[in-house]
Amino acid sequence: MDFEKIVSELKNRPIPLHMLTPTKNGYVCICGNGSGSSRTGANLSSDGTRLLCGKQCGHSKGVYSYIDIAAHYYNIDLTNFVEGVKQLCQVEGIDLDNFNDKNKIFPHSDEKQLPQVKEIESDTLKQKQAAENFLKQSHGKLKKFLDNHGGKYRAIDYDVLNFLNWQYCPTYKHTNNNFTFPAMLIPNDNGGLLARQIDGDAKSNLKPSGTSTLYLPQNPKFVLAVEGAINGASILQALGTDLDFAIIAANGTPNKDLLVNKILELFPNKNIPVAIAFDTDVEKNGKHAGQDAAVNVLNSLIKAGYIACTINITKTEGKDLNDVLNANNGISELSKMLNDSIKFAKDEFEKIENAKNQKLLGESGADYFKDSQFMDYLNLKKQFADRVTGFSNIDDEMNGLLPGIYIIGGLSALGKTTFVWQLLEQMSRNGEHCFFCSYEMAKGELYCKTVAREVYKIESNNFNSIPEKVLTASNIAKSRFYDHRANFDTVLDNLSQELTNLRVWEIDNPDIEALLERLEKVCTNLDKPPIVAIDYLQLLAAGSDNVKNVIDGILLKLKTFQRKTNSTFFIVSSLNRANYNTDISFESFKESGNIEFSADAIWGLQLLLDGERTRQNIEKAKRDNPRQIQLQCLKNRFGRNFDVGFLYYPSVDYFKPMNEETYLTVTDEYTDYQKNAAGITTKINGRTKDAEPKF
Repeated sequence: MDFEKIVSELKNRPIPLHMLTPTKNGYVCICGNGSGSSRTGANLSSDGTRLLCGKQCGHSKGVYSYIDIAAHYYNIDLTNFVEGVKQLCQVEGIDLDNFNDKNKIFPHSDEKQLPQVKEIESDTLKQKQAAENFLKQSHGKLKKFLDNHGGKYRAIDYDVLNFLNWQYCPTYKHTNNNFTFPAMLIPNDNGGLLARQIDGDAKSNLKPSGTSTLYLPQNPKFVLAVEGAINGASILQALGTDLDFAIIAANGTPNKDLLVNKILELFPNKNIPVAIAFDTDVEKNGKHAGQDAAVNVLNSLIKAGYIACTINITKTEGKDLNDVLNANNGISELSKMLNDSIKFAKDEFEKIENAKNQKLLGESGADYFKDSQFMDYLNLKKQFADRVTGFSNIDDEMNGLLPGIYIIGGLSALGKTTFVWQLLEQMSRNGEHCFFCSYEMAKGELYCKTVAREVYKIESNNFNSIPEKVLTASNIAKSRFYDHRANFDTVLDNLSQELTNLRVWEIDNPDIEALLERLEKVCTNLDKPPIVAIDYLQLLAAGSDNVKNVIDGILLKLKTFQRKTNSTFFIVSSLNRANYNTDISFESFKESGNIEFSADAIWGLQLLLDGERTRQNIEKAKRDNPRQIQLQCLKNRFGRNFDVGFLYYPSVDYFKPMNEETYLTVTDEYTDYQKNAAGITTKINGRTKDAEPKF
């Protein structure tokens, strides 16, 4: 929004004539000049963009632009100039963010509208004193006025008006203007008066002065908030002056914030519900002032902690409560509308209260099954029952990869990143939306691993033979792939078709909030929940004084997001150096207590060794090609724990699942000796199968 441009454009707009009141010589100025007996007022400049006051009153020595005149006309206070101009733009339908259509500045500038009757502001000390004088002037004149008007003012009887302390003043004169007019005087909550014109001849454009608490019983059951004081008086006329609810009038939509403040002042404990019944206005400039203000009040009250709802009493655009009261059988019609609306409001209050209690207590098991939520849960999980990682041995054990947080840990340089990267590649090829969040490796480095692996698959006949020369990720990064050019080009062509669901996010800022905000936007645009890898957990807490507490918070936020979106996270974690020479366990993980309780599954990668787990044996096993790797599932919220084996080819970044026979032979966990018919003893390596069925 270019605010200065908007202000400049508005200041140079011609002033619409219907916003001005003509005099004998010119127009009535904002200051009141021109309303006296001589009727000599202000004049327009030759180009029509300025109103020039002969008294040189007000700001800028009596020179008024379109902004001043329009703000005066629409009851907009320019004390805070920026907010005032924004409000003017809102009234005129100007889009501040797309300010390019000049016609939007004043879409009805050529219309000849009659000046609208406005309410008078009376909230300064001087004006409060003036209000007291007007009440003294008006004393005893209300009944005489009503006698001359059929005993009613806008169909409201004397008893109600007198109950509200409303008065009639035949010569109301505003302290800042020189004109007078007959007016009904309505007390407001700040000690001033609202002056509502009786005959409509006089014109005033000052904004309303404040709210009016029209009715406040000792222990009200709820608050009925209305837009205008006359609407509130109409309710008392229809239902009587012995009600069990309070009535507060905003006295105009610009006072919506004052209305909220008044409710906060009267009921600071927020233990009373509020029904908001603003006028159902006809659309103007694409807006409904009453309805829009009601929603604003509703949101403010809910945010403040109140139970609140909106009600539409007349259910007719452009028809307020007093309009109904003025019609034939007005009292009975309005009474019926009010009783129906109050019943609706009470029902809404009860629903909201029940919902709040339900949220506080939590849902009962009976309700969970009664509402078919359990079956909905099963149907949701069913879509993941056939989801696979692409590692056959893990998939045999898992029987479907459910959403959750999977922590994967292992020794440094053991291939954790490569393992998770290959896993995401495989899942993306199966149609899953996969996002690899890399805090350490560049996108190009990861894709070099992919290309190396795929070229080796071709040249080794899918790992069934050993080629003479191997193309490594390192060689690819150095553009040393010409001996493998044909296969290299084939792989690139294939990958350009196959990896449509795989994306790498290179992340420099370890801000979990920023990552989750981005992922939340992604989730709304996907047809199913994503698979997300984070490489790696400890980098998210880099630079923190208390790593443990930071990781606690990160895991909690990740779990909350995962549960809300049904996404799946694979999170790489480093291990404690103190546990390098021991079998992998919960204690091997950094901040192990938090990871143990936060994760849905914990997978640990370790080398399968001949002999004890010493540093020398570990380094020796790292030099093997392929390396023999064991994945131990230390925790599995979705089933039983398990362990499986892999052959890891580090030169080409490939994890190949061991078949069961190979793995059992390597682990040598169980040895049995059997004799055949010839009496020859055979050694069988393998593990004893437990009786627990696989799920």
